[in-house]
Amino acid sequence: MDNRDNIGLEIKKIMEEETQDIVLSQAALNNILNRRRKTLKEKINEFLNKKIEIPLAPVIIGFAALFVVTLIPGSAFKLQNEEIIDIGGSQVIVRESCEVSLK
Repeated sequence: MDNRDNIGLEIKKIMEEETQDIVLSQAALNNILNRRRKTLKEKINEFLNKKIEIPLAPVIIGFAALFVVTLIPGSAFKLQNEEIIDIGGSQVIVRESCEVSLK
């Protein structure tokens, strides 16, 4: 026979029998759930499940700007002084930036 004190189990059994028919309202359930401490897993899930709302106009403008920047070469925006020298059948282009290119 078990000689342990079973008073804890007896109290638990009595409490379960007494509270078996109790029904809580939705407001009471929400209140209990809101006041309890949340675990780290629940906090991470709440953070990851948030909806992100991004306005459409800035997104379109951003993609258009990115598209323009990637397609237009960087030298198109530079103001350069060029001098074209014709030598025989070829041309030599002299720019201030010390770059030489064939035309």
